[in-house]
Amino acid sequence: MSKRIRQKLGRYHLRRRLHGKVLLSKVTSFSCYQQNYQEKTCTTARKFIRNNNIQSPCVITVLKISGSEDKFFLSNNGLFSYKYAVENHKLFSPEIAPLAS
Repeated sequence: MSKRIRQKLGRYHLRRRLHGKVLLSKVTSFSCYQQNYQEKTCTTARKFIRNNNIQSPCVITVLKISGSEDKFFLSNNGLFSYKYAVENHKLFSPEIAPLAS
């Protein structure tokens, strides 16, 4: 694959990710804290959703004990990593579109 084709593909992926971030920024977001090291961040997010009766679509940020954070996107189909949702935002467009307008 030539350098020029790789550059064009790189620009395409950057634009696609940027568009996904813009779409997901219009969705409501929540944050919660990880209570202990034994629990994974995904489990913490699921417990937070269940305890607070959170409806989809939304973005949930889990602040780890170590100081870093993990983001998740809750859709009608389930809980996804934020990175996956940004890169594949077209899959979630039908449920995000009414909120974005």
